Amino acid sequence: MSFCREKIVGFLIVFVILLSIYLYTIAPTVPLWDCGEFIACSHILGVPHPPGTPFYVIIGRVFDIFLPFKEVAKRVNFISALSSALAGGFLYIVILLVFQRFRENKGKKLSLAHHLFAIFSSIGAGLCFSVWDSSVEAEVYTPSILIIILCLWLILYWDDKRGTRGYNNYLWLVVYLISLSFGIHLLPLLLIPAVLIFVIIRNPKAFKNPKLICFSIILILVGVSTYCYLMIRAKANPSINEADPSTLSALWDVISREQYGPMKILPRKTQIDTHLSTFVAFFEQVKIFFKYFSWQFFPYPRELTNNLLKYSSIVGTYLYVFLGLLGIYAHFKRDKDSFWLFFILYILLTLGLVTYLNLKFSPSDPNPAHQDREVRERDYFWAPAFFLFMFYVSIGLYSLYEEIKKRKALSSYFILGLAFLLGFLPLISNIKSHVNRRGDWIASDYAHNLLITPEDNSILFTYGDNDTFPVWFLQEVKSFRKFDPVNKKGVRIANFSLMNTSWYIKQLKLSGIPMDFDSPFRGTGIERKYHSEKREGLTNLEFEDWVIENIAPIMTEDRKWLRVSDIVVRNIILSSLGITPSSEDFLIPADSFVNKYIKEDFNPSINIYFSFPVETYSTRVFGRHLELEGFAYRLVGKKGKRLVNYERMFDNLVNKFKTSYCENPNIYTGPAEKQPLGNHSFLYLNFGEYALQKFINRKELSQAERDTLILLEEIFKKAFLFSIDSKLSIGVTTSVAENLKKIYSLIKEERRATDFCDSLLYLYKKYPALHLLRGEMHLFKGEMNIEEAEKDFEEAKRSFELLLKDEEYKPLGYVGLVKLYYNDSNKLKEVLIELSKDSVALETTFFVVMRYEPKCAIKLLNLWKELYPGDASKVDLLIEKLQEK
Repeated sequence: MSFCREKIVGFLIVFVILLSIYLYTIAPTVPLWDCGEFIACSHILGVPHPPGTPFYVIIGRVFDIFLPFKEVAKRVNFISALSSALAGGFLYIVILLVFQRFRENKGKKLSLAHHLFAIFSSIGAGLCFSVWDSSVEAEVYTPSILIIILCLWLILYWDDKRGTRGYNNYLWLVVYLISLSFGIHLLPLLLIPAVLIFVIIRNPKAFKNPKLICFSIILILVGVSTYCYLMIRAKANPSINEADPSTLSALWDVISREQYGPMKILPRKTQIDTHLSTFVAFFEQVKIFFKYFSWQFFPYPRELTNNLLKYSSIVGTYLYVFLGLLGIYAHFKRDKDSFWLFFILYILLTLGLVTYLNLKFSPSDPNPAHQDREVRERDYFWAPAFFLFMFYVSIGLYSLYEEIKKRKALSSYFILGLAFLLGFLPLISNIKSHVNRRGDWIASDYAHNLLITPEDNSILFTYGDNDTFPVWFLQEVKSFRKFDPVNKKGVRIANFSLMNTSWYIKQLKLSGIPMDFDSPFRGTGIERKYHSEKREGLTNLEFEDWVIENIAPIMTEDRKWLRVSDIVVRNIILSSLGITPSSEDFLIPADSFVNKYIKEDFNPSINIYFSFPVETYSTRVFGRHLELEGFAYRLVGKKGKRLVNYERMFDNLVNKFKTSYCENPNIYTGPAEKQPLGNHSFLYLNFGEYALQKFINRKELSQAERDTLILLEEIFKKAFLFSIDSKLSIGVTTSVAENLKKIYSLIKEERRATDFCDSLLYLYKKYPALHLLRGEMHLFKGEMNIEEAEKDFEEAKRSFELLLKDEEYKPLGYVGLVKLYYNDSNKLKEVLIELSKDSVALETTFFVVMRYEPKCAIKLLNLWKELYPGDASKVDLLIEKLQEK
C-alpha cells in the first residue's frame, strides 16, 4: 500500500505541474492551421478533413458541452493539455515499471532517487518544444501520445500479471485502445509491430488462443466503429462536411486520404527538384528529423540567440543525446525483452516516420537550393518520439546514478541535481517561444478582419488553411457573418483548393451560390457519355451532379489549362450575372472572358471577393478589376491599376478591424503568425500612402482634413506595430518614418514625432525597429527645430548605435547613421570604413539606402569611390541607375 501511495503521489506531481504550465500557456481562442476546423467540427459535429478523426470530434463535443471555460475554443484546446498532462503521469509509471524489471531491482522497493528520475524525466518529456506546442491547441498529436503511453503501461502490466486470472484483459484493452486511436490519428498504429514482437517474446502461445484472437477482432471492429459517425453526420449535411463521406466508397476515400493522392515512398520529395540520389535525398530527410530534435530542449537553433546561449544550447542538447543513448544501451543490458518493445516503437516513430512521410524540405532550411518546401514546419509529427526520448534519458540517469553510487555515495546526489535540471530546463528554454499562446488572439482577429471586409451577400474566395479554418470557426462557433442566401446576409467562404473537388462544388451550390453545370454541357460529348453510362447502369445521378462528379481541367483556346476551381469561378460569375453559361465560356482565354463579361455595368446577384493577398493566377486574370476594400478585393466592372475603395477601406481599417493584439509585446509571433501580421502591415501602410497623396503640397488644411491626417498617423503607426518583429521591419519602418514626417510637416506639429516612440519604449525596448523609427523621428525634429537640433541628433545617434550591438539588426544602425551624417562627409567616411569590415552589413545597408534613400545613396557611393578608387567603374554604373530612377 505504501508503494502504491508513492506512485499516486508521483503521478499527481507530474500531472499537476504539467497541467498548470499548459493552462498558463494554452491558446485562449482559435489558433492557426487545422485547429479552427477541429474546434468548429467539434462544436457542430461536423466532418473535418481526411482521414476524418471522428473519435476526436466526439471527444471535442463532450468537452465543448461540459467544460466551464467561456471560450468554446479553449474547451477543445484543453483536450490536448489534459492528454499531455496524463501522458506525463503515465510515463512516470511506465519508467518505474521498467526500472522494476531490471535484475538488480527484482523483488526490491525502488528508492526515492528512482522515483525522482521518473518524475523529472516525465516533466521534461511534457515540456519538449513540439510536445508542449501541441499541448496548448486543438490538435490530435497529444491524445495520440496519451494512447501510446497508456498502451505501453498496459502491455507491461499484462506481462507482470501474466499467468494470473484475467491477465489477457490488459492485452484486450491494448487492442481496443489502438483500434480506438484510429479515429484520432494513425500514429498509435505504430505500436502494433512492437506489441506483437513483445507478446511473441514473452508468451508465444498467446497467438494459439482462439478466444484471445476472436475477441481481439471484435474489439478492433468496435474500436474503428467510430468511423460510422462520419457517415451518419455526412448524411445530415453539416456546414463543414469535408469529402462528404455519406456512402461506403466515399468513406473509404476519406480513410485512405484519396483527396491528397497516394503516399509514395519513392521518389523522395527531397530529390524531385534537387535531382539528388535516393540515398542522399533520404539522408536530407533524416537531417530534417534531427533538426527538429535539436529544437526540443534549448532555444538554439530554433531561435536566434547570443553566442553564450548558442553554445550552451549545443552542449545541453548533446547532454540529452548522450544520456538518451546511454539509456538505450543500459536498457538493452538490463532487460532485453522490454528493450525490444520500446526500441522497435522508437525506430518506427523516428526513422519509420521519416520513410513513410516522405516530407519536402523544411521551410526554414537555409540552403536556397533545397526545394520544394513544406508550407509549415512539420516537427509535430515526431512529438511522440521526442516525448518518448525522455524515457531513455531517465534510464541514462538511472545508469549513471547506479554506477556512481557504487564508487562514491555523495557524488550520486549530483545526478539527482542533473535530473532536476534536465526536467525543468525545457520550461526555461521554451516558455518564451511559440509554445506560449497566452493572450494570443491573432488567428481569431485575423479571421474577423477577413470576414468583416466584404459586404453582406458575398462569396469570398480563399486560398489556404489560415484564411479558411479560423473563418469557419467564427462562422460556426460564433455565428459571425454566417451565409444566409435567403435574407442576403453574411459571407460564403469558397476555398480554392477545395473547389477542385466535386463534393465541395456541390456543397457550394447547395448553400445558395449561383452556378449552372447543366446548361453548358447539353448537346456536347459530355452529355452523350452521360446517357451512355445511364443506359449501362453505371450511374444513377442527375446530369448536373454527374457533370460535377466528372469535371476535369480544360485546355482553353490559347492552349492553357483551366483548373477545375477556375471553371467554378467562371461559372459563378456568369450565373450571378443571370447569364446561362455555354461550353465556349470555358474554352475562351482568360483575358477574353474578362473583356467579354466584366464591364462597367458589372452587377452580379452576389458580391464576389478574393481574399488578400490574391494568388498569382487570379491576380493575373482579374487584377485590373480587383478593388481593395480591406482584407479582400472586390471584383468590379471598372478597370484600373491598384484600385482602392477609399470609403470602405477607411471604415474597415479605422472602425471595424480588430488590432489590439498587435500592441501586446508579450505575444510570441512565429512564422505562421508573422504572415497575417505582415499582411496587416502591408494593408495599413499602402492605404496610408494612398490616402496621404491627396494632401501632398497642400498649403492650408481644414479642421476635418487635419483630423483625417491624425487618423492616418494612427494607420501608419499600426503598419509599424504589425511589422515590428519581422523581416519587414526595415522597409516598413523606413516607409512609415517618411510618411509620418509628411504628416507632421503638413499639420505643423513636429513635436509629435517622437511621442509615439517614447510611449512604447518601456514595452518594446528589445525591438530594433523601434530604435530605428525613434532615431528617424529625432532626426526629423532636429531639422525642424534648429535650437534643439543637437539634442535630437544625439538622441538619434544613441538609438542607431544601440542597433550596431545586435548582429542581426546592425544594418539598421548603419542606415540610421548614414542619414544622421548626410551633411558630414568625414563622419560618413568613418561609417563606410566600419561598414567595409562587415560584408553582410555592407550589402544590406546599401540595399536599403539605395531603395529608400536614393539621394543619400548617391552621396554614399561617391564617397566610396574616394575611399576605394578601384571600385570606381562599378560604382559609376550604380550611380547612373539611381539617377535614372
